[in-house]
Amino acid sequence: MKILHIGMPSHFTEGMLYQENMLIAMNLADGHDVTIITDVYHYEGSKLVEGPEEDRIMPGGARLIRLKYDRVFSSDLWTEKIQKCRKLKKYLIEIEPDTILYHGVCGYEMMDVADYCKHHQDCLFFMDSHEDYTNSAMTPASKIFYKYIHGHFVHKALPEVDKILYLGVQMRDWLKDIYGIKDDKMEFMAIGGIIYSLEQQREARQGIINKYALPNDAIIMAHSGKLSAGKRTEELLKAFAKVNDSRLALFVFGSIPDDMEPILRPLLEADNRIHFMGWKVNKEIEEFLAGVDLYCQPGGQSSTFETAMCCGCANMTYPHETYKDETYSDCNGENYFFVETEDDMVQVFKMISENPAILEQTKAKSFAFAKMQFDYEAIARRIYTV
Repeated sequence: MKILHIGMPSHFTEGMLYQENMLIAMNLADGHDVTIITDVYHYEGSKLVEGPEEDRIMPGGARLIRLKYDRVFSSDLWTEKIQKCRKLKKYLIEIEPDTILYHGVCGYEMMDVADYCKHHQDCLFFMDSHEDYTNSAMTPASKIFYKYIHGHFVHKALPEVDKILYLGVQMRDWLKDIYGIKDDKMEFMAIGGIIYSLEQQREARQGIINKYALPNDAIIMAHSGKLSAGKRTEELLKAFAKVNDSRLALFVFGSIPDDMEPILRPLLEADNRIHFMGWKVNKEIEEFLAGVDLYCQPGGQSSTFETAMCCGCANMTYPHETYKDETYSDCNGENYFFVETEDDMVQVFKMISENPAILEQTKAKSFAFAKMQFDYEAIARRIYTV
């Protein structure tokens, strides 16, 4: 089968663990011919870098096509917002895909994809939604733009779309509110991750203990990302410092924005139980998480949440609506530790310090749920049939 991923504004970056990367890897493992068409931007470390247009085969075997947007109204802003690219049509005709997954429910080119599918009825057409009010339509002007400009594109394309796959209940509600999408046109599809076996987890844990001279009964925790204020790293570090237990170890991965440097650096350096790892590619973080007991995500949502579950971690997270929904939560939410305030974080650290068995029980429930719901090997096959 020929599978085409289209992520014009997604800044596809090789070596990451984002949804596009993982679905492509799973599609290839299933023996399919896979192409991704994306924009000319990619990440180098934490920086977004512009590159040239290109068409090449990546080391894994998938074809990577990078295209520039057409200039709109001689404006960079309109060009980026409209996401028009006339060259895409040529590649649709050349590739002749059997199924298309269009990443993100926005952009002019969904209409060209729909037109192609209208004239090639055997081609399946899926879209997935990454948008909610934490990243899109956050101001009145932006909401109007999505509702009426992107909304026009969506409703022109919608008759040819087989399903819109939303990644969480917040995305589902956003699609309903902004575009008026009906429930029967949508379906939940988790972000997912790679499942690490219990043996892999034991080996990774022992590797961390040996490398960092931790006690065998260490309680290993991790936190990662671009450490902006929204990540709530400051509150996390302050909460951690309030629990005096030498078994606790916190590994922080990521980049520190300039405005957060004077705030976070002293907190990172004040406690020798905290290990600042700097920026690492996602695969390095994933392999590390296989040896971690608790992943700490007290701020905004991140795909590392699902990755951590698949690696065997329990999660400490803000009670976002998505994580409280039955599609993400088992046993009435007993597979996570929900925290809203710094005091809540302190209480979680105290609880697992005083009774590590609670952490082990939560890890087991989380991992069992991840194997059922978040295995990318199964998730990737959703786009093979209607």
